[in-house]
Amino acid sequence: MTAPAPLPPILGVVSDLDGVVYRGAAAVPGAVEAFRAWHARGIPYAFVTNNSTKSAAAFAAKIAGLGIPVEEAWVVPVVTATADLLAHRLGRGGRVYAVGNAALFEALDAAGLERTSTDVEAVVVGHDDTFDFAKLTTGVRAMLGGAFLVGTNPDPVTPSEHGFDPCVGALLAAYRTAAPDAESLIVGKPEPHMLLDALARIGTPAGQTVMIGDQLATDILAGRRAGLGTVLVTTGVPNPASPDIVADRTIASLTELLDA
Repeated sequence: MTAPAPLPPILGVVSDLDGVVYRGAAAVPGAVEAFRAWHARGIPYAFVTNNSTKSAAAFAAKIAGLGIPVEEAWVVPVVTATADLLAHRLGRGGRVYAVGNAALFEALDAAGLERTSTDVEAVVVGHDDTFDFAKLTTGVRAMLGGAFLVGTNPDPVTPSEHGFDPCVGALLAAYRTAAPDAESLIVGKPEPHMLLDALARIGTPAGQTVMIGDQLATDILAGRRAGLGTVLVTTGVPNPASPDIVADRTIASLTELLDA
């Protein structure tokens, strides 16, 4: 068996949530032990997630309920990163047509953006269980009129109690098909926006901070783009082998990192 790839001493941790810290309502074995140990050692950590259905406060409450020490400021959800990016680009009062749920709407409102369906500057798309033709039509017309498209994350499907459900990537495909010439961008992983925000919050050097995730194409690629060490944990979504995206280390439990 090949020996694990060496990692520099870990001074900081950025971690995905679903499949790494928990699956559904239950903690992933070893996750609570690892984060409690890092907390006791004074090693700062932050959490990033492509899940656009909850706020930082809601994610922090779930993490704390598992027994992991956490504060709201240690969680960087994609809805917050999306709102921050739009506010930076458009300024307060920027006009956006938003497709999503309460968590996204609250983040946009908090950033000072105006949610509207007229004179739209950007169409922003998150997870939406009530997506319909009317929402597609409104967004497409705005894009044909010059608005750009922003997706919270590129995931085409998301795990559910029934197996998998369509996710944001599927909705984005509909908008891009109807308005292919409109500018579009993604905020969530594999883009590095959330990771760079998390790194700034914990204040550790990128070269001695690891990104832990369960998906090569999002978590590990985002970690590489942000300049972090990368650790793939095999407790979440199965990953097909990829010669182009390789983690610095692959583990079966977060406890394997406690000696790193």
